[in-house]
Formats: sequence, structure tokens, C-alpha cells
Amino acid sequence: MSKTCQTEERLDSELAGLRQRAAKLEALTTEYKRLEEALRESQEVLHRIFESVTDSTPVNDLDGITRCKPKSK
Repeated sequence: MSKTCQTEERLDSELAGLRQRAAKLEALTTEYKRLEEALRESQEVLHRIFESVTDSTPVNDLDGITRCKPKSK
């Protein structure tokens, strides 16, 4: 096999690999956007729940930060 043919085959193989990686990155980007939207929706729901509660409501997050909504009058 000639050197030119070997080089073309190697380049074709590399191109195929790059296309596979690009497809995986596209899928990961789509999944990231879906998860980001789901998180945003979840945060909105929790915010609405917290705002609708009329009692004094302390809330601790995973970092140990406490937020407290004063009791509504």
C-alpha cells in the first residue's frame, strides 16, 4: 500500500473519530440543557411553596446556610 493511501486511511479514521466525539458532545450539551431547565423549574416550584407558607419557616441548605421567612401577619 502506498504512503498516500495509508495517510488517507489514517485521516479518514481520525475524521470518523472526531465525528463520533462531536456527536457525543452534542448529546451531552442537549442533556445539560435539559437538566438545567429541570433544575430551574424545580427551583421555581420550591420558591412558590416557600413564598406561600404563612408560618415562620426556617430552611437549611446543603452548605448549612439557614434562611428564615418571618411569620405572615
